[in-house]
Amino acid sequence: MVNKSKILSDLSKIAVDAMSTFSSLRKEIETMVSLRVNRVINKMNLVKRDEFDALKRLVQKLIIDNEKLKKPRKKNTIKKNKTASRKKKTKKR
Repeated sequence: MVNKSKILSDLSKIAVDAMSTFSSLRKEIETMVSLRVNRVINKMNLVKRDEFDALKRLVQKLIIDNEKLKKPRKKNTIKKNKTASRKKKTKKR
């Protein structure tokens, strides 16, 4: 009986050691893959997220400013058209 329990104890110890070894191996593989992916991304010269967000906010602000600049032009063209039609009417008389 002592022999069987010692064998079972040894087998469970081997299983625990194997699990910790595989767990460490998994972490090491994840680290290696992560480093390689990061290296590839860095070689691609991709834009960083914070730079992209800053540029996006700048473009949105410029679009709003552009729309604000367009609105007075439409009003000015309407005024110009009215004055032009008045000038035509005065010339006909």
